[in-house]
Amino acid sequence: MPGLNSIMDSSLSALFAAQAGLATTGHNIANANTLGYSRQTVTFAARRPDILPYGALGRGVEIQGIRRIQDDFLTSNMRVQKARMESFAAVDSALYEVEAILGSVENDHLGSALTNFFNSWEALAQPPINTTLKQDVVSSGISLVNDFHSINDSLDDLEANIELNIQSEIGNLNRLLEGVSGMNAQIMAAESNGHPANDLRDQRDLLITQVSEIAEVSVLEREDGTKDLIIAGRTMVARDTVTKFESTYIETSNGYEMSIVTQGYHKAVSLSPGKLQGLMNSRDIHIKDVRDRLDQLAANVIDQVNSLHTQGRTSISSGQSFFSGDSMHTIEVNPTLTDNPNMVATGTTTAEGDNTIALAIAELANGGSGGVGTQSVGDEYRAMLTVVASKRNSFEFMVENQQNVVAALETKMASISGVSLDEEGANMVRYQNSYNAAAKIITTVQTLYDTLLNMI
Repeated sequence: MPGLNSIMDSSLSALFAAQAGLATTGHNIANANTLGYSRQTVTFAARRPDILPYGALGRGVEIQGIRRIQDDFLTSNMRVQKARMESFAAVDSALYEVEAILGSVENDHLGSALTNFFNSWEALAQPPINTTLKQDVVSSGISLVNDFHSINDSLDDLEANIELNIQSEIGNLNRLLEGVSGMNAQIMAAESNGHPANDLRDQRDLLITQVSEIAEVSVLEREDGTKDLIIAGRTMVARDTVTKFESTYIETSNGYEMSIVTQGYHKAVSLSPGKLQGLMNSRDIHIKDVRDRLDQLAANVIDQVNSLHTQGRTSISSGQSFFSGDSMHTIEVNPTLTDNPNMVATGTTTAEGDNTIALAIAELANGGSGGVGTQSVGDEYRAMLTVVASKRNSFEFMVENQQNVVAALETKMASISGVSLDEEGANMVRYQNSYNAAAKIITTVQTLYDTLLNMI
């Protein structure tokens, strides 16, 4: 037959279970606004009963453990989507800066400078030729050169700023990897008793999510509770050891380029999506493409104008190049012409009124040197602006789309792992009632003990 001790023991187990439930509820409420916190719940199970002739008599409740509510698949998917979002956002930001440097198709400095330059030649070609307009041609050429140089300097500044951001993100990535390895060490020590370190695991998962924003990461959990992090096919964190990233410049067919390498390895790492990849792609692909197009545009202007102007003659010169250089960085107006604008040639002869050269150069505004129907340098530049605007619109759309995807995943994760104060309030009342009920049984048992003792 069950005795009072058995009833007391069952009641005490209910009391302790309610205390654990209340403590866990309080912990959840306290961390409702803690970034990366996953709500926790106490798991209970009925104790093994006493088997008596008339049946199994329960012996109360036992606490099996406290587990964190987490959806690993959802978390992994969110990290992938965040990595893509950060990659797209980095490129979108860079293209926004490029647009600000170049201007729009309707309002751009370089396009206006090109138009003014060729218009000055057209004005000079109008009979009767006014030689004083040669100074306008040289001045508009200098303005065009200054615009090329200004854009080149602005792109240099943008690339330098991106380089600073790359170095900063490498530092952030290494710091986060060290944090994950440190959390692995703490978790190994804390879970040596066989119970999961829920709060430490939350902190580690938050660090891994932050890592994934910089570079997409694969996670492998070991039996001892530690997690290995794999980035770009390389294990960067293994238990409590970490391999850091460093930046280096390596010689390639395109000159010296920066690649990300890991310590101990001298082969460049092809980074997976993330902010770091977006920054590197912005600089090495998108801005480089704009620079290459502008360099080609400047080279076309130099070649086409010079090919005509070198055929010209004046009473004091012949065969003079109008421009020097071969890119937007090196383009300059021939200093001989800036010193003496009268050396600007209008025709192939010294005959008064010969405007063949001036007309041919002015015509470059309407078509390239390849002949009728070829693209003018102005159209070439505006086509580049259209490409940049199209890219920007594409990445702006992708960023917005990824933000919506991430927001949807975060909402779903919050419904699973987040703390609901309403739900925790209901749990608090439930555990409070359980505690009060268990306490009443204990009080009743104490009264029975007193009655029994008084009978002796």
